[in-house]
Amino acid sequence: MRGLNRSILAGRLVADPEVRYTSNELAVTNFRLAINRGSKKKGTDAVDFINCVAFGSLAKICGEYLKKGKLVAVEGRLQIRSYEGKDGQKKSATEVVLDEMQMLDAKFYKESEKETELVEV
Repeated sequence: MRGLNRSILAGRLVADPEVRYTSNELAVTNFRLAINRGSKKKGTDAVDFINCVAFGSLAKICGEYLKKGKLVAVEGRLQIRSYEGKDGQKKSATEVVLDEMQMLDAKFYKESEKETELVEV
């Protein structure tokens, strides 16, 4: 039986997404989400920073519409990969490989409604 590996997260972008292309011209976009964990102690919110990666058309959409500070929900699978750093040391990276992304800021919806109205006229 296959294991279950699903992650659903909502948070704000730490920086603008980085879009790059593979040698096969596949779009790849990386960004980090800041997610407040909250705390029982007053005024001490803990924050997790989660790396996210998207491929293909979703990567292009993320690169075009997402900006630093925007509120976003993502769904995908958790991946832990190993690689060799520039210093020759073995390193690992934990990231969520996205299947879906939803922009949650109200401002985005207002802007997209304006664009839709312009197209319909």
